[in-house]
Amino acid sequence: MGMKTFILIVFLIPSFMMAQIDLPPASPDASWNHQLGFTQIDLSYSRPQMRGRKIFGALVPYDVLWRTGAGESTRIKFSEDIVFGGKLVKKGQYGLYSIPGKEEWIIILNQDATLHGDFGYDEKKDVLRVKVKPTNSLTTNESFTIELTDFKPDYSASLEMKWENTSIKVPIMSTADDRIMAQIQENLIVKKVENAGLLNKGAQYYFFNKKDLNQALEWSITSETLSVDNINYSVLTANILERLKRYPEAIESAQKALELARKKDMTDDVKNLEEKIKDLKIKKS
Repeated sequence: MGMKTFILIVFLIPSFMMAQIDLPPASPDASWNHQLGFTQIDLSYSRPQMRGRKIFGALVPYDVLWRTGAGESTRIKFSEDIVFGGKLVKKGQYGLYSIPGKEEWIIILNQDATLHGDFGYDEKKDVLRVKVKPTNSLTTNESFTIELTDFKPDYSASLEMKWENTSIKVPIMSTADDRIMAQIQENLIVKKVENAGLLNKGAQYYFFNKKDLNQALEWSITSETLSVDNINYSVLTANILERLKRYPEAIESAQKALELARKKDMTDDVKNLEEKIKDLKIKKS
């Protein structure tokens, strides 16, 4: 080897060592945080792609433990106790695993959220297992996706997992109702606090969550007497009476709210209340 050739090779070595091609990960990381009731839910996972492959029953075999993602195990954290798949789960962080099946899936929460995938998984550390039925999705989901859907007024939702044409939903519910009902019991039922705002909140909660409507009506009427110029209080009373099918009284409350709206030049409310009164008169007849 001549000296010139040797020098050229030595010169090119750093260039070869420095040359590289960066590609994004095949299964990018994802995370989200949602509040359900008073509970913060944090989830982190990886999102593998279909890339033209058959997924369930092939790449992800049936009746075999799956990390429910790719790479590290999927992790879910609850800031407070929560009802997961109909079962109470203590606050904390868990590994989220699953056993996919053609007719039924098993969703697993495991105490160990530190594993790489399912390597080292110990069934004895399972906190719960729930069975759910898969459904066919109308659209093809290229990327594996976990999200919260189906939010309801009672602070419940669904933890939905979607990939390919398969969708899995696990019902979850915050324990917010227990805390709220305890506060209502203490303040409005035991102590009988006469505060317009608290009474209205109690009436609203009972109304929207389909609890004792007669009790809701009592609180709503009392809140009106304590704050006579609050249009929202009169509207709530009208709505409760309407649901109780006490239409003549509902019309009176709606008309009271309408008068307040006119005095305050609340044009949108005036229009809405006029339409509501027309509807109530039809129901009354």
